[in-house]
Amino acid sequence: MEELALQFVSGLLKAMFLFLLASGLSLIFGVSRVLNITHGAFYALGAYLAYVATRSGAPGGGALGPAGFAAAVLGAGIAVGLLGAVFEVLILRRVYRAGMLFVALVTFGAILVIEEFIKIVWGAGLLAVPRPAGLDGAIAFGANRLPVYDVLLLAVGALIALGLWIVVERTRFGLLVRAAAIDREMLSVLGVDVPRLYTFTFAGGACLAALAGALAAPMVSLTPTMGSLILIEVFAVVVIGGLGSLPGSLIGALIVGEFEAFGILVLPELAMPMLYLLMAVILIVRPSGILGVPDK
Repeated sequence: MEELALQFVSGLLKAMFLFLLASGLSLIFGVSRVLNITHGAFYALGAYLAYVATRSGAPGGGALGPAGFAAAVLGAGIAVGLLGAVFEVLILRRVYRAGMLFVALVTFGAILVIEEFIKIVWGAGLLAVPRPAGLDGAIAFGANRLPVYDVLLLAVGALIALGLWIVVERTRFGLLVRAAAIDREMLSVLGVDVPRLYTFTFAGGACLAALAGALAAPMVSLTPTMGSLILIEVFAVVVIGGLGSLPGSLIGALIVGEFEAFGILVLPELAMPMLYLLMAVILIVRPSGILGVPDK
């Protein structure tokens, strides 16, 4: 039972990262109908910026304290969010009219450019970010031990999810985002600056991706292609939950996270193929995903 509980926590932790990524992807798609493949690069940039903060902010490149690491995570999110806004204004805004497929190709090209940029600046080798000082221990969990940082991340993920729900459901910006997902043309007729809404939404999605990358940095090895690799799992989340739906992103993230955690425990060779089979079944039964809205 203890081992099953640990696997459940591991699945929740993976689901938290996937939700942060999928929610940003869904927000962008819901408002602008852009399948933002660059999202994976924003995740990688967040992780590498956390690495830079660790190297420059701690003596000898050691671990930052909790406050310093929190500042590094927030700084990475803000910096990549601003980069996302610039990317949307200078590049995507010029190609929206070319159609969804062309825009997706542009974002695919952008992720390749950013990955090459990472290789030039930080190299192609593996890099590591130490866990924050004071949070690198573990707590007893029966005969096993649960890392303190993992437990803290679950709490942080829940707070971010709650904050995102409040923004989307309880603020004027969230009202405009939900309205744009339903009818962008009518929103423009009513006098709303839709291009600005696109920019803010794209920046918010990029910020969420960077936050996920910065928080994951102490738990994974940093590579230039780490964003491309996790993007496959993020697409699984949005396919299962429904692209454009935040609740669907949460449900999809929980399904994928726990499916991987227990699949690796029971049938490690078949865990990923079974996940893709689950995606295929959901697409056959409900092409828009569990909570996705079918296109009319």
